[in-house]
Amino acid sequence: MRQRVVNTLAAAIVAIPAAAFTIGTPPAGAGGPSDAGGTLLPFAQVYRRCDFSSNTHTGGAGYARPTAVLRTTSGEVVADVQIATAVPGTHYDVRLIQMPRPSSTPCGAGDPGVAVAAIQTDEAGAGATTVRGPIATGATGVWLFVSRPGEFSQTPAEFYTTDYVAKI
Repeated sequence: MRQRVVNTLAAAIVAIPAAAFTIGTPPAGAGGPSDAGGTLLPFAQVYRRCDFSSNTHTGGAGYARPTAVLRTTSGEVVADVQIATAVPGTHYDVRLIQMPRPSSTPCGAGDPGVAVAAIQTDEAGAGATTVRGPIATGATGVWLFVSRPGEFSQTPAEFYTTDYVAKI
């Protein structure tokens, strides 16, 4: 009985922030984000290359639920990222990657057209951050990559990427 109450409470706490993102957010097909609103970006456990193509041989291993709201300001692209049900007390890396991008171009921290931030989850596995960067010349879209670094591997222990490239 106690476990069911805890699960119900956890579901309610997670549902409240997710509902807040949908208020005043235009649908993805409505065009790029603007100063007045933003575009809601859902995530999936798809490991992607820098050109947004998926790496079909790497499966997901996490259970977190990240979301982001993307917006632009004068010459800058900004993403407000939240994560829930993640590993408590853990560091996650967030990369905002601007497109188009050839597959031969890297998309790590410090690379052109890539902005980075970090999320440190609390004891409940929730966290938030804002990642921002100048809009690169010729950029038409943006996607996000959230990952938990792997302890003994170059492949992240956990990863989430946005479902689509959002227009900017």
